[in-house]
Amino acid sequence: MTGLDGFVVSKGIEVQLWRSDWGMADHSVSILDGDLVLNGDHLVPGRWLRDHGDDSASLNPQSKQRLVDTFSIDRGVMAVAVAVDGGWLDVEWNDGGRTGHDLDSLLHVVAARRLPMLRESLGFTVPGAVQLWSEPPEPHWFSVRVLDDDSAWVEALAHLRTHGWLALDGAALGEEATRKLASRVGYPRNSIFGGVWEMNSGAAEHMDSAYETFALDVHTDGTYSHDAPGTIIFAQQKRTGEGGDSVLVDGFAAARDFQLANPEAADLLTRFAIRAHYVEPGVHLVAERPPLRVDANGTLIQLSFNNYDRSALLPEGGLVDDVIDAYNGFRAVFSDPARALHHVWEPGRLLVFDNWRCLHGRTFFTGDRGFVGCYTNHEDLEGAYRVAALG
Repeated sequence: MTGLDGFVVSKGIEVQLWRSDWGMADHSVSILDGDLVLNGDHLVPGRWLRDHGDDSASLNPQSKQRLVDTFSIDRGVMAVAVAVDGGWLDVEWNDGGRTGHDLDSLLHVVAARRLPMLRESLGFTVPGAVQLWSEPPEPHWFSVRVLDDDSAWVEALAHLRTHGWLALDGAALGEEATRKLASRVGYPRNSIFGGVWEMNSGAAEHMDSAYETFALDVHTDGTYSHDAPGTIIFAQQKRTGEGGDSVLVDGFAAARDFQLANPEAADLLTRFAIRAHYVEPGVHLVAERPPLRVDANGTLIQLSFNNYDRSALLPEGGLVDDVIDAYNGFRAVFSDPARALHHVWEPGRLLVFDNWRCLHGRTFFTGDRGFVGCYTNHEDLEGAYRVAALG
């Protein structure tokens, strides 16, 4: 039966055909109970597919960052019509939306379904040397002069160790304060953004949402890197307009609370790896790891969550809902506004935080603002704690 605008309503009987780049074979796609079926035997759950469009409304064409609101997709969403044009699939959904999909890419993903990793024990513990916060502590700004005073610096470093973040005020503009702070916890780490970098609103140096003005959901950086940055340092250089607070959430506290409420889902997030990517001209980075990474003793050591950079990865058949429910459920915990610590920026202020523990985001802002910043490695941060006898 033909639907609107050339869509074909397919209920397991009428089949759309396309010719794949894989050996020029003919393939088929049909709908069965709201899900898609490829080649008659590969079931692609509608709930998963609705979140993985390749069209420009779902995915930024340049950066490949996710634009679709993953967390508003209804659990019972169903495909109601499909249309194939060459190797491109258009899908109409019962929520009124439409998505487009590259069929060859979809076939690749379906052929590489994933199972969770095996672990000898279930669940995880959190490190004992940190103070978890489910509600934001009072913002506290240390004087930048602590960088020149060894004993005062140990007190400031203890705050970073305990809470996962450290804020400094009174710095001169320019790179010097950022470099000095980086030297206290390691050294500036070179990345695709450089060593010590500038981040100015509206700049076009990189195709990343950090350079836009809209609010950013809290996330961790470097999910597309095999070794994500250990700390992130921001130092504001200029500011006009309103808004643009940095938002921090204690990811370890959120993980603890999620495990208490839903231990099976939290355990799944320690075992199912999520793939992420970073794309711009001349750059295509890919890495994967579980959102909750634990060490050999079952201790939580790293949080890794960035829905903007998440790639298509399809769990094995019966696990699709379990993985999506766990992923969305954890996000619901840490995105609770009651957990958010807001840092209000002024030129001369610096902020460093543990990117393996804290999620960070940003409120919407107007006007112009600019930062100097850098990454450092986590092993150097751990080393700084040991040198200061902070464990």
